[in-house]
Amino acid sequence: MLYRGKKFMGVAALVLVVALSLPQMLEANDGLDQAMQAFIQAVQNRNSQGVLAAFSHKTLWRYVTFNSFTKKVNSRVTVTYAEMARDFKARKGWWYDKFMENPPTEHFRDEYFRGQKWLRHGTTFFPGPKETSGLYIKWRQEGGNWVIAEIGEYLT
Repeated sequence: MLYRGKKFMGVAALVLVVALSLPQMLEANDGLDQAMQAFIQAVQNRNSQGVLAAFSHKTLWRYVTFNSFTKKVNSRVTVTYAEMARDFKARKGWWYDKFMENPPTEHFRDEYFRGQKWLRHGTTFFPGPKETSGLYIKWRQEGGNWVIAEIGEYLT
């Protein structure tokens, strides 16, 4: 009987270890880090289809700007996939320039070309690769895929 008790305790300990590490295991394997890196590669390679693939065809995403001194929101703009696709097809316009500008002279574009990996903070938030970058991307799941929910940047 004692053997069964030790065996049960061993199994219970294993179940406890797995249960405690499950959130980290799921976070590491949920595909979001790969989606983020694919998006950054698409921007770096000026792959317009890859950039557009990171956004929902169905729901809006937000572009938020902050005052770099006061940290207060300057503007919140909701954007549709159709707006972005129109700019990308015409190869001009606000969203095309924001993601595909050549050469990358704008602060927003410069962040993607640093060659550093963006690291996730929390479940869906990626701050720029440098603490002072002033750029972040938030993601959400939609239909089993990760899509960008919000991009924010501090402007001077």
